Amino acid sequence: MRFVLVAAGLSMILLAGCATGNRTFEQTPSFAPEQPTGTRLSQATRNLGDPRDGRSGVKVIGNGEEALAARIALAEAADKTIDAQYYLLHNDLTGQVYAWSLLQAADRGVRVRLLLDDMDTAGYDAATAALDSHENIEIRLFNPFWRDQSLVAAGLTDFRRINRRMHNKSMTADNAMSIVGGRNIGDEYFLAKKEMNYSDLDLLLAGPVVGEVSENFDLYWNSKFAVPARAVIGEPEGFSLKETRARLNQIIGDARETKYANVVRAAREQNFTASTLKLDWVPAKMYSDPPSKAAGEDNTDEILASQLVPYFAQASSKVEIISAYFVPRRRGTEWLRELENRGVEVRVVTNSLASNDVKPVYAHYAKTRRSLLKGGVELYELRPDADSENQRGVNWGQSQSGLHAKAFTIDGRYMFVGSFNWDPRSVNINTEMGILIDSEQFTESWSAKLGGVLLTETYSIRLEEDDRISWTETDDGGAQIVYYYEPTGSFWDHFVAGIYALIPFGSQL
Repeated sequence: MRFVLVAAGLSMILLAGCATGNRTFEQTPSFAPEQPTGTRLSQATRNLGDPRDGRSGVKVIGNGEEALAARIALAEAADKTIDAQYYLLHNDLTGQVYAWSLLQAADRGVRVRLLLDDMDTAGYDAATAALDSHENIEIRLFNPFWRDQSLVAAGLTDFRRINRRMHNKSMTADNAMSIVGGRNIGDEYFLAKKEMNYSDLDLLLAGPVVGEVSENFDLYWNSKFAVPARAVIGEPEGFSLKETRARLNQIIGDARETKYANVVRAAREQNFTASTLKLDWVPAKMYSDPPSKAAGEDNTDEILASQLVPYFAQASSKVEIISAYFVPRRRGTEWLRELENRGVEVRVVTNSLASNDVKPVYAHYAKTRRSLLKGGVELYELRPDADSENQRGVNWGQSQSGLHAKAFTIDGRYMFVGSFNWDPRSVNINTEMGILIDSEQFTESWSAKLGGVLLTETYSIRLEEDDRISWTETDDGGAQIVYYYEPTGSFWDHFVAGIYALIPFGSQL
């Protein structure tokens, strides 16, 4: 999806200034309920030890099958409302399982509001229209691609608008529990795809911060950018709600018999039952871009990146950054070097050439690599054959690895998990969100786990005395192999990345 927008941006260089006219539609405002006290989830929060002193309950979800189990469990536990907001919801197995879980909740009377960025929804318009016809389901599309215009035409004539996407990812049930993080809804985010699976992070949340997530959802839901689905795709035609329900039931019936489903069920039993779910109660705050960022409005003081800058300005000892798409460019590179110059240890984990699914991103990151290393920044790149114990699933051993997580820590005290990549697209173009935790014990524990992963699952990138860049691989036994060339990717991958590095579209990555 990111590559599509970049390609459209190249075309826009030739056709700047053209745009389609404004569209009109009816939108009825709605809001999350006040945090109810009589729901199963509110009772569960109390049972999980809510201290009622302003702290929030937090659980890190690193395993993909566990992440899917969490979403299914949250949908099944909802009594009144589900509010979900995603950049991508794929029409694949886990996407269909997720849609089925929302339909099941709606069938028992739960109000479901589903806000999707319109980047990837056109392929299943019929099912969207059918689900939207349910009396308890409303679907809105953020900054939509109007169906009377092709994607190519939109890229050529309306690029300034469609280039700005909603990258937020959250799910909230009964305004009592939320899941916020880096995962979209699709097989590769939940270890369900044989060809490629992502390493990613989510947070399961309870307590006061959930109210902040709900308020933010309402802000997006009622914004002018959230267009009712049927205003975009029309009324259901040829695929009724009854047929959709039957089709999803058939898919679920078949899926229940798979090995993958057995692992998801086991993950749920081990992590999300009344006796197994554990939360850490810590100070936590939600940060988000305003939905008006989708219009490119001048609100620099309000965007997420600006809100996070003060934490880095106060950093005194260590900054750890995990970013699937890491494109610091010159200004970001200088900023990270400045942190090092004032005594702050900076460590960055990102994708290698072969583990990065967007070659232009790797190409423009690689242009900054030498300068970062010269400035003292530690760099680590994910190995495409990474096989972490805490990530391994049914398909992980036979699939290529890719990093999709977006997180950072500061001074072993603050930890942020969300949708925000360290690249121009997250900073200036897309809307993003995430949760900032303020807890030394929680953050240091997570940082220690990261250190173990870095040793065996990444290449350590160094600048040698002769000014060559090296990639060091460490196996499980501690033996090291040092490469003096990029050890991943085919000849063609390297050639293509070299071409992309020459194209001046870094501001769009």
